[in-house]
Amino acid sequence: MSAQEEKRDLEQKENEAELAAAQIISREDEADNIKVDAWGVDVIRAIVSKEDDPTEPVLTFRFWFLSTLLGIFSGSLGQLYTFKPQTVSVSSLMLAVFGYVGGMTLAKILPRGILNPSKFTKKELALIVIAAATAGNGVASTLIIGAKDLFFNQKFSYVDGIILVLVTQFIGYGAVGVYRSFLVYPRRTFFPTALAGVSLYETLFSQNLNDYAFKLFWMATSGLFFWTFMPQYLAPTLIGVSVFCLANQNSPLFTQLFGGVNNNEGLGILSISLDWNNITDQGLTYPWATQMNQIFGMIGCVTLIPILYYSNVWNAKTFPFMSQSLYTVDGKKYNQTKILGADNSLDEARYAAYGQPYYSASWAFNTMMQNMSVTAGIVHVLLWHGSDILAAVKTLFAKKSSDVTEVAEIETDDSYRLTSVHPEVPLWWYGALMVVSFGLGFYVCCKDNVLPWWAYILTVGMALFFIIISGLLNAITGFTPPMKTFIQLIGGFILPGKPIANMYFVTFGSNTIAEAVAMCVDLKIGQYMKVPPRAVFVAQMFGGVVGALVHWLLNQIVLETKREILMDPNGDNNWSGQNIIGFNTKAITFGTLAPKILAAGGTYEWLSYAFIVGAFLPIPFFFAHRAFPNVGFNMVNTAIMSWYFCIFTVGINSGWTTRIILGVVFQLYLRKYQSAWFNKYNYILAAGLNAGTQLSVFVMSFALQGAGGVTVNPPFWALNPDPASGVFSDYCTRKK
Repeated sequence: MSAQEEKRDLEQKENEAELAAAQIISREDEADNIKVDAWGVDVIRAIVSKEDDPTEPVLTFRFWFLSTLLGIFSGSLGQLYTFKPQTVSVSSLMLAVFGYVGGMTLAKILPRGILNPSKFTKKELALIVIAAATAGNGVASTLIIGAKDLFFNQKFSYVDGIILVLVTQFIGYGAVGVYRSFLVYPRRTFFPTALAGVSLYETLFSQNLNDYAFKLFWMATSGLFFWTFMPQYLAPTLIGVSVFCLANQNSPLFTQLFGGVNNNEGLGILSISLDWNNITDQGLTYPWATQMNQIFGMIGCVTLIPILYYSNVWNAKTFPFMSQSLYTVDGKKYNQTKILGADNSLDEARYAAYGQPYYSASWAFNTMMQNMSVTAGIVHVLLWHGSDILAAVKTLFAKKSSDVTEVAEIETDDSYRLTSVHPEVPLWWYGALMVVSFGLGFYVCCKDNVLPWWAYILTVGMALFFIIISGLLNAITGFTPPMKTFIQLIGGFILPGKPIANMYFVTFGSNTIAEAVAMCVDLKIGQYMKVPPRAVFVAQMFGGVVGALVHWLLNQIVLETKREILMDPNGDNNWSGQNIIGFNTKAITFGTLAPKILAAGGTYEWLSYAFIVGAFLPIPFFFAHRAFPNVGFNMVNTAIMSWYFCIFTVGINSGWTTRIILGVVFQLYLRKYQSAWFNKYNYILAAGLNAGTQLSVFVMSFALQGAGGVTVNPPFWALNPDPASGVFSDYCTRKK
C-alpha cells in the first residue's frame, strides 16, 4: 500500500470514528441542550437527523413517476399564472405534501419489487420535490418570449425557446457546482429559508408518528387551510386591521401612513395582519441577526418615505404617493409609444417633443436603495467572506483529481460527512454543463442578432460573479440582494436605445442568478437529507428539462389563443398580460432612457450615485468590529438594511408589524429562553403554517377567484366593505 493510500485509509477511519461519536448524541438530545445564537446556524443540529442508511434506493420508479407528474403540475401552474390577474406560486412545501401522500400511496398499493423496492423514504421525497421545484423555475425566462411576440411581433422557434429557458437555469447550475465547496458544503452556509422544508421532511418520516411535531404540522396545516378563507376571501379587513383608519375614515394622510391592505395603498404603520399569506414565515425562520437589520431598515423606510413626499423631493407631490408607473412632468401617465420609432428604438426627435418620464418619489427611492443594496452586498461579502472564497478557489485549482471536490480549511457538519460516503459529482460534469449552456446561449444571441456577443459575455460574467454574492448572503442570512434592477440599469447604460437587447441582457444576467441561488438551496437540502449527490444532479437536470418543455408549450398556447386580452393593460377576470407588459415597460425605461435620466446631470442621477455610496457602507462596521469585537458591529449588514429602507414602496404593506412581533417572540424570546421548544418545533410550525396557507390559496384561486374560469364574489359586510362606500378593506379612505 502506497503512502498516499495509507493516508486516505487513515482519514476514512477517522471520519467514521467522528460520525460514530457524533451519533451518540441524538437529534432530540441536541434540541434539548443547544442554545442557538442570533445567527441561527446551530439549529441544524436539532433539525437534521444524524442517522442514515446509505443503501436506501432513491432513483426509484416512485421518484420518476411522481417527479414527472409534479414537475408537469408545477411547471404548468407556474406558467399559467404568468398570465393571470392574481399570482399563485407552487411552493416546495405544497409539493412536499403532495409528494408525501403520493409516495406513501404508491408504497402501499404497488407490489413489492422493482416498482416498489422498499418503504418510501425522506430521500425520495426530497428528490421528488427538488425535481418538481426545478421544473417550476424558469418562468421568468419566458417573459422575453412573450414580450417579443406581443409587442415586437417577433417569434422564437420551438427549439430556440426551449434552449433559452434551459440556458438560464443550467449556466447557473454549472456555476453552483463549481462554487459548491464554499456555497453549499460549509456548516455556516445553512440556508435558513430551507429549514422549514427540512424540518418537514424529518418530521413526516419520524419513527414515532404520534410525535408532537408531527401532530403540530398537521394541526397548523389544517388550521391555516380553513382560516385563510377568511382574510383572502370572506373578510379581507383581516389582511390588515388599522385602528387609525377605523378612527378616521376620511383622511388621505391616514391612508398613506396607516393603510396597507391594497397594492400601493400606504405604508401600513402599526397595522395588525391576521393573514399568513401577508405575514409570511420570516419572523419564525430568519435568524435574529437578519431580522435586526430588517427592522432597522423598516423603521427607516416608514420614516423617510413621508419626509421625501411632503418635502417635495423630486417634485413628489405632483405624482402619487406610491406608484411604479411613469408620468409626464404634470403628473399624467407617460405614453412610452410616443418616444419610440417604427423599430421600437428611441426616436430622439419624438422624445424631445414629448419630454422625459418621471417617477413617483417612492419608486425613485426604491430604485436608489436597491442599487445601494447591491454594491453594499458585494463589499460586505468580500470583507467578511473573501478569505474563504479565496481559499476555496486556491483549492479548486490546486487539486490534482477532477473526480472529487476538496473542502479545505472549511468547517463542515455531520450531514456533509454522512453524505460524503456517496460518490461526488465530478467537477467536469458541472464544467461541461456550464460550457455547453454558455455556447447555446451564445447561439440564441447570434441568431437573433440583437444582443452583441461582448454584451452577452459581460452579462453572463456578471451573473457568475453575483452568484457568489447572492448565494453567500442567502446561505447565511436568508436575504438575496435585488440584482435585477442593477443588471437592467447596466444594460441600459452600455446598450442605450435598445429595449430588446436590454431584455436579453437582464434575462441572461438576473435570471441566471436567481436560478442558481434556488439550486444552491436544493443542493443543501440534498446534503441535509443525505441524498447521493449524483442523484440530486439527475433530479435537477430532469426537472429542468421537463419544466422547459412545459413552459414553452403552455406559453405558446396562451400567446396564440389570448393575444388580444394579453395586450390589454386591464385584461379580464381570468387573463392578464401584466407581467409581460411590466417586463416590456422596464426594458424600454431602463434600456432606452437610463443614460438620459439616470446619468450625471439627469433628474435621477442619485439613483446611479447610490452604487458608489453602497460600496462604502459596510467598511466602517467591518473595521469597527475589528477594533471593538464585543460590541456587535459584525451583526450589521448594510445590504439588508439598504433594501429594507425601501421595502414598503410597493405592494401590500400591512403585515410587517405582525412579522416583527413574531420575530421578537420566536427568534428572540423563545430561541433564548425556551430553546428546547424552539429547536424542536419552531421550523415545523412554520412549515405547517406555510403549507396550509398555500394549499388554501391554491384551492380558492381555482374554485372561487377565476383561475378555474369561474369567479364567485363574496358578500359585502363589516369585514368586507363595498368599494363604492369610498374605503379600502381596512377602512382607509380611497380619496387622494
